[in-house]
Amino acid sequence: MRRSTLSDLAENLGLSVNTVSRALRGKDGVGTRTRDLVLEEAVRIGYITPGASRPGTEDAPSARSRSRTIGLTIPSSTHVFASELIGAIEAGARAAGYSLDLFVTEESASQEAGIASQITDAGLAGAVVIPVQGERDPWARVRAEGIPVVAVSREIDQLSCDFVGVDSEAGEYAAVRHLLSRGARSIVSFEEDLAISTIANRQRGFARALAEVAGTTSRTVPVPSRRFETGESDWRPEEAYRACREFLDTDTAFDAVTVGDDYFALGVARALAERGIRVPDDVRMVGYGDHAYSAWMRPSLSSVRLPTRLIGELAVSLVLQRVAGETSPPVRRLIKPELVVRESSGPRPVTAA
Repeated sequence: MRRSTLSDLAENLGLSVNTVSRALRGKDGVGTRTRDLVLEEAVRIGYITPGASRPGTEDAPSARSRSRTIGLTIPSSTHVFASELIGAIEAGARAAGYSLDLFVTEESASQEAGIASQITDAGLAGAVVIPVQGERDPWARVRAEGIPVVAVSREIDQLSCDFVGVDSEAGEYAAVRHLLSRGARSIVSFEEDLAISTIANRQRGFARALAEVAGTTSRTVPVPSRRFETGESDWRPEEAYRACREFLDTDTAFDAVTVGDDYFALGVARALAERGIRVPDDVRMVGYGDHAYSAWMRPSLSSVRLPTRLIGELAVSLVLQRVAGETSPPVRRLIKPELVVRESSGPRPVTAA
């Protein structure tokens, strides 16, 4: 049975989440009658235990001690990584008797700041966050309120907190080394034009692999991110398709491609085919993410498979440990992804006997 959340409580009473949160925490600006109604309904739906002290008294438990809800912030709810992460974290939280409140930042720093305030005002038990990585960090204030924060995928540079993520540099390094082993010497990277650590780490892996082999060349083609212009799915193939078409107008002297996401591979593959460039005969390709459709592309797409479920399980385990009072130093875990080799990267080159 799903546990009640602060949103459920607010909806039942016809009040805002902020008002209900302030009532439960004994804050100013909420009338006595409203406080009584909120407390009565919170007990009725099981959001707090019967017998909890009246808000505002010295022995009243904190909102965090009463809350059985974990917050999860993600940049997008439509991407495969995010959907798999939600499933893993929700399952772990539910098994421990907690519910999950989901927040979407859409890569907006101002929206992230508002979400951080919501989590603080609601007094959630803890938060698992994929940070926007903007100039300002709103998560220090959440931590200051005694709410544990676990970062996923991207680190929060200004905050010492638990972190679990993909070793993106190792993943891209493995992809490029694989292409080099198949005879590629001129590799183009189609990468999202977004200033986040995962992309920077992939670019480091790309450069490191090429630097180890003499006589190689490389180019990076930015794929525009239009996440603020539409409510459609992010990482749309048409953006990579347009970027690849424009690139092919000026350069066709390459023999391999990596993409920052398998969605991009769909667009790049079509642009190449329209120019008569065959994969893998003329250009070898490796994707990133290993989405469910990747094995069904023709040719099937070699791709870097991310340990998304494991990351989600570790993240929810860490935040629950912190909620339970664990005070050990912050954990930093990078998990190496797996390169899945399929048809798009071609066979090994034939060597003379």
